[in-house]
Amino acid sequence: MSTLSVHKTCATVLLVMAGAMTVSAQNMQVNTRGDEGMTAQYVKTGLFVISGRGSNSVLRMSANGLILVDGKLPGSYDALLAQVKRISKQPVRALILTDCGESRTGTNGKFVEDGTRIIAQENAKQNLDSCNLAGDKVSPALVTYGRDYQIRMGGIEAQLMHFGNAYSNIDTVVYFPNLKVVVIGDLFAASPNPDFAAGGSLMNWGPVLAHLLKLDFDVAIPSQGAPITRADVEAFKAKIDTMVARATGLVKQGVPKDKLMAQLKTEDLGWQLSFTGDQLDSFYADLAKTK
Repeated sequence: MSTLSVHKTCATVLLVMAGAMTVSAQNMQVNTRGDEGMTAQYVKTGLFVISGRGSNSVLRMSANGLILVDGKLPGSYDALLAQVKRISKQPVRALILTDCGESRTGTNGKFVEDGTRIIAQENAKQNLDSCNLAGDKVSPALVTYGRDYQIRMGGIEAQLMHFGNAYSNIDTVVYFPNLKVVVIGDLFAASPNPDFAAGGSLMNWGPVLAHLLKLDFDVAIPSQGAPITRADVEAFKAKIDTMVARATGLVKQGVPKDKLMAQLKTEDLGWQLSFTGDQLDSFYADLAKTK
């Protein structure tokens, strides 16, 4: 496949590669634990989560190769590939990034050396180094998109969507419609902790999740932990909306920045937010826009 750099709002790519996969491999249900500190968990037919050594990596099988959503920490490529090969001997054709945290981008260079295309939201180009995408070998292998992107490969489909800034400005949601599974990266966490330096926004997090919830899914896979349900995403959005409403109300009442976190009550939500320094500056500035 030729190098693609897509700047349009909506783009579609058709990946057609040689290769074959047996029906038994497509439908196998296995959980594997290797000696590399990683575990592969079956989720649905042809879909696995590989946990350990960084963020969750999601493996989607097809008849013409593999799609991987998110890599691992630096130095983890061989261990990750070993887990992949326990599931399928097919090559990884595409590596999708849900954002640019090092816990998912540290293996980018090695995948490129193996001929894998890397797909990320176009804001990743603003700082290639932070996404581990700089260098003569990696940059030409980078495919970027604006709001929507589609991969069709070996009889399966993956839809990539950017609904706006939440955890960061390159958040990518990966939707496998025939499985009703969505990969959501850091859009779900034990508590919200946006990367403000990368364009993250708590104010916009709820609206982003509202767009996500318009999709028809019953399983969501976050960057950490086990797969969750649609109800879990709905509950997380409700908490985000409650917290933002409280914070916005405090700012409208004139509560100064240095008093905001002390007065913002989140214990009933199960969170203990402690933004300071640049994080607090960004959070307060975001809230102040609504005054």
